[in-house]
Amino acid sequence: MIGKWFITVIILCWSVSSQAQNQEVKNVLDKVTQYYLADNEYRVEMTFTMYRGFTGNKSTERYKGTLEKKNGYSKNSILDTEVYQFPNAKLIVNSSENTITYNKAEPGAVEAPIDLSSYLEFYQKSQLLEEGNEYVCEFVTQRNNFEQMPYGKVLIYVDKNDYRVTRQVLYFSNLIPFNDENGQPTIQDYGRLVIELAHDMEKEIEQRKLADFIVKTPEGNLALQPNYADFQLIDQTEYNK
Repeated sequence: MIGKWFITVIILCWSVSSQAQNQEVKNVLDKVTQYYLADNEYRVEMTFTMYRGFTGNKSTERYKGTLEKKNGYSKNSILDTEVYQFPNAKLIVNSSENTITYNKAEPGAVEAPIDLSSYLEFYQKSQLLEEGNEYVCEFVTQRNNFEQMPYGKVLIYVDKNDYRVTRQVLYFSNLIPFNDENGQPTIQDYGRLVIELAHDMEKEIEQRKLADFIVKTPEGNLALQPNYADFQLIDQTEYNK
């Protein structure tokens, strides 16, 4: 279940849409953006934990993921999916489906690899709360947007000292399947996804290149490198022309 929502989570952003946002929230998130833009190299360890119900501490799934950034390169990974952002291209490598999806680079995705602006415009209500040494930015959407938005409410926890994000809590707006006692996804209930973030600003990042995966043939076509011979190349640029 967590893997299904991973791509949605990692392409979110900390910047705020100009529409109907609380100015206090916007000020905090602007400083969050500055924090992540200021460092050219860092690694974030992420722990994804799914809970059944809006309250309670009984987890149903837990996975680890990472976010790495170095100059003009970033990498997000969890389970069997890795998303690479290069200056001129974006790759999604799915090792369970043996596919590599190629697309044009997303503007600003490398400089700010965590990006929420594409969906915060749907949240009509926001407020800034405080819990100890953290700000809590709360976003709530109207019920009539539940079909559009996977999350009815989002909480973003921000360290007051340096404005790094420490945690996200995403409350699903619609019923989702949970496994029964036989391991079958037959139980429908609401869920919440908690993402804990631990930062390592000193870790050396191994920076991969687009040519590690894809090369151009003499005819000008794209081809996978031999070590990815078992993978299928999906060229999204062909669909987006």
